[in-house]
Amino acid sequence: MISSIDAKSLIEVGTHPLKTIFISLEESVGYALAEDLYAPIDFPNFDQSAMDGYGICLEARNILDKYHVTGEEQTGSIDLIPTIQAGEAVRIFTGAKIPFGVNTVIQQEWIEKSGNDIKIMPDIEIKKGMNIRPKGSQTKKGDFVLKKGTAIHPATASLIAGLGIDKINVFKKPEIIILNTGKELVKPGLSIQRGQIYESNSFALNQALLELHIIPKEIAWVDDNKNELIKKMNTAIHSFNLLLITGGVSVGDYDYVIEALEANGVQQSFHKIKQKPGKPLYFGSIDHTIVFGLPGNPASVMTCFYQYVYPCIKKMMGFNQTTLRQLTVPCLNQYEKKAGFTHFLIGKIHTHGVEILNHQESYKMNAYAIADAFVEVEEDCTSIQKNDIVKVYLLSR
Repeated sequence: MISSIDAKSLIEVGTHPLKTIFISLEESVGYALAEDLYAPIDFPNFDQSAMDGYGICLEARNILDKYHVTGEEQTGSIDLIPTIQAGEAVRIFTGAKIPFGVNTVIQQEWIEKSGNDIKIMPDIEIKKGMNIRPKGSQTKKGDFVLKKGTAIHPATASLIAGLGIDKINVFKKPEIIILNTGKELVKPGLSIQRGQIYESNSFALNQALLELHIIPKEIAWVDDNKNELIKKMNTAIHSFNLLLITGGVSVGDYDYVIEALEANGVQQSFHKIKQKPGKPLYFGSIDHTIVFGLPGNPASVMTCFYQYVYPCIKKMMGFNQTTLRQLTVPCLNQYEKKAGFTHFLIGKIHTHGVEILNHQESYKMNAYAIADAFVEVEEDCTSIQKNDIVKVYLLSR
């Protein structure tokens, strides 16, 4: 049995990014960049108006009594109007290119118009260069834009699209199978008999993967039968990058997962962690396939997923940030435990700190359903007092 810290270290060492692929920007959200990104153009690629208004040539702060409007510059127009002279103005719109001679744009709300002449309202502070977005003011051609391993989300996609890039190099997503074991499991919606329970772990894992923009390739169910497990695992480890098994990893008479993995040549990195919940966690690999054996209790499954599987998947996908976001905040209640095991407690973030919720037992999901954080209580710690500073991992909610 190893510590949580050692388990995370072994997973980190045993996990490597997958191959890279070029994909269209439209389908890129949820991936990570596989190379540094540099700007292929200036952005904006011309001096641009930031307002609907009038462009003038302002020398120092010498504002004339009136300006004569000689033309109009529409957004998207590719023809430049003639250079404006002193005392002249051009009607201009947000996003339009700045004509030659214009160095200041006055927003239309500050203008009084009479025929083709305009006058700037009194007591308005005018500065040379105002309301103009200079060429390359966001990025200049050749500038470093995004680091390898950056997550693609809507804002990064917008940034990349604005540079005229329609295809990017990203790390592949892992192909994943969820394998549920247990004779007692019944799919929701079917009738249940004495001694049976509804299977819920695959639903939790499936949704957790969807949060990572991953759709599992297969969700399968296998009875507590060694030969069936060996056969199914043999197919899985030759077909997928990641095998997530739930149940059957403890030491019961019908817990055959470890034996089935050994029969298929999977090399064990560790089995059992000094933690609660999720002590029986298994991690191993064969060739280019990683295997996690998760406990059967649902709260244990979710804890092990976010603490161990989640960072593994993120590293496989090449992300710079692989763990859940972490904070240190005051704890709003007390907690006592014995030394020797790390505890990952489900909690609720409030304005002034985190609350450790009731119902921490590994078979219960009622508190987990409203939790938005884990509180980590380290192996040697035996007591948390109110307002003690604790480390929390934030869940996506």
